[in-house]
Amino acid sequence: MATYFPALTIDAQTYTFDHLDPFSFSFHSQLAKRDLTIHVTYSNHCFSRGYVPEYHLVGEAVIGHGARARFFCATRYRLSLELPAVVASLNQPHVKVWQTAAQRNWVYSIRIENPEGPYHVFFEVRRAASDRPQDLNLVVESAYHQTEAAPKVFGRMGFMLLCSKIYLRQPITTKR
Repeated sequence: MATYFPALTIDAQTYTFDHLDPFSFSFHSQLAKRDLTIHVTYSNHCFSRGYVPEYHLVGEAVIGHGARARFFCATRYRLSLELPAVVASLNQPHVKVWQTAAQRNWVYSIRIENPEGPYHVFFEVRRAASDRPQDLNLVVESAYHQTEAAPKVFGRMGFMLLCSKIYLRQPITTKR
């Protein structure tokens, strides 16, 4: 089975991404009155940052091309090694996530020590097609440590409640 992201060699160092291969987890939804299975995938934003041609350094690895080009980011890559455990930790009754200002995705933020400060995991959850083995698809759209302004968010909701409401096609708006 091929890995989701191919290995990347930069300055004779090879970076592998098998830790970001898709995985699934389940929880019992009291609202849906059944176990729900969530299939998790990641975008390359978890280990890359936006490409700005005027800041491109000779030899710096570029991922993708054209409007989708991005720089490989060693810090995001290092932090991504723990990202599957962070995502799996959402599967707890006490975990709350914040609706972003875009209102289409959510953010889960934790404090990290290196680099010190908040680490934000942005994701979208959608109900899976009926022919899929999972009930929901969760795409980690980006994950990075905060270096500037905090993300703009609205209200918060329990992660399990959010997933249950999406599965049941119930409104997921939060208090503003």
